[in-house]
Amino acid sequence: MLIVALWLIVFTPCVNGYSEGLGPVITEPTTEPTLMPTVIEPTTESTPITTVPTPTTEPTFMPTVTEPTTVATTVVTTTPTSPIGVDQGWIDVHCNVDGSTVYFDGAYEGTTAGGILSVPVYTTGTPISTITVSQPGYTTWTGPLAAMPSNGQHVSVYATLNPLTTIPTTIPPVTAGSIYAQSSPAGAAIYMNGNFYGYSPQTITGLAPGTYSMKAVLFGYTPDNTLVYVYSGQTAPYYPVLQQSPQPRQTGSVYVTSNPTPAGVYVDGNYFGTTPLTITLYPGSHQVVLKLQGYNDYSTNIWVVAGQSQNLPVTMSSSTFGTVIVTSVPGAMVYMDSNVAGMINSAGTLPLNGVSVGNHIFKVTASGYNSWLNTVYIQPNTVNTISAALTPIGVPTTAVPAAGGLTIASTPTNAETYVDGVYRGTTPLTVTGLSPGDHLVRLSAPGYIDYSTTTSVTSGQTSPLAIALTVAPTPTATQSPAPGFVSILGVLVAAVVICGYMRRRS
Repeated sequence: MLIVALWLIVFTPCVNGYSEGLGPVITEPTTEPTLMPTVIEPTTESTPITTVPTPTTEPTFMPTVTEPTTVATTVVTTTPTSPIGVDQGWIDVHCNVDGSTVYFDGAYEGTTAGGILSVPVYTTGTPISTITVSQPGYTTWTGPLAAMPSNGQHVSVYATLNPLTTIPTTIPPVTAGSIYAQSSPAGAAIYMNGNFYGYSPQTITGLAPGTYSMKAVLFGYTPDNTLVYVYSGQTAPYYPVLQQSPQPRQTGSVYVTSNPTPAGVYVDGNYFGTTPLTITLYPGSHQVVLKLQGYNDYSTNIWVVAGQSQNLPVTMSSSTFGTVIVTSVPGAMVYMDSNVAGMINSAGTLPLNGVSVGNHIFKVTASGYNSWLNTVYIQPNTVNTISAALTPIGVPTTAVPAAGGLTIASTPTNAETYVDGVYRGTTPLTVTGLSPGDHLVRLSAPGYIDYSTTTSVTSGQTSPLAIALTVAPTPTATQSPAPGFVSILGVLVAAVVICGYMRRRS
């Protein structure tokens, strides 16, 4: 029993906070004393932290106080970097692509959602100048801010992002070609269409498909002239084999003048230029022909002596004439080369006599009708009929076929070109405004035989025409009688005459 009594005295729980004979029981808290909430003042001032000190002594004969078992939550209040009470507004960034990143003067502000990002700003803060919106796969948008918002105001900015353009991965087809020139012997100057491009071996690139006039020149060798065709994406070869030039020969000169001038000068069938003109020729006999539209051709033979010069004055006679009959609406006026030629009679015709040979521009007009205009070549000693059909004004006219053209290249270049007898320039050249159908083309170059051909022109198209001229043969000098032989022959003739005279006297 004594043992039980002692156990009850020692281990009996405290009643009303006191133990028998020991006084009040102080129960220690199960957790450490909790600090009071920390209050953070604005960043512009120091932030004091207030804590509750832990009791160092236990109260005597006081009831047990049990602190809460949960830790009080520390509340941190973030205030703007500007002083309290400053006005605030919002910048609303609208974008057509959600998830786009927004920067204010390079500082990250967030991403757009639902087409907008609203960013609060202080009205008295540093003004924002540039807003940038970006998104991978789209072009970056950058723009200025028109004005900072006032207190409670929203300022909207609209940024439109466009998808980046996809670079095509396919390689465009090759459309250009090239020419590789290799002369034998090497080192020749290479010309294309009359322009110098370098020395052999030489590659000329970036050429459009078509025909090109190539020339190789090397001192001491005869130049080579060839037409080369270039195909798309290919390299055309040009391998001229040059021949040594013949030894120079003595020459003479002829100064040709004409009345009227200028007239075309042809020697042994080769065109040399227009009068007045000095021609250098090898010794011997040569045929000289002068041609001028509206005049008869002049032809003669001359003898050229080495080291001597001579003059050849030529007076050209007017060419023969042709007769023209123009048919059209009675009462219509006819003009030839801008001059009034006459009026269409009641029979619907107008005869014109003594019209010079060659091209003439005819125009026919009548009240209430569309004018008629055309170029007509008048043949000599022939009745040339011109039908000028006029159409009433307001009545749809028959569609006139579109004109065509010719692109003419030659070897050699700079050859004088005539189309239907009309001079058009030197090769290479393009002749436009040609009526559909056949046309006569003639090329002339010094030292080459004239080339003539008939080619067809297609409506609305420019057709290529490549011509290689043939080198004229070197004229063979005809040996004239030696001066010594002429003298001996004269002496013999004189002796015969004298002998006959003496016999008569005897």
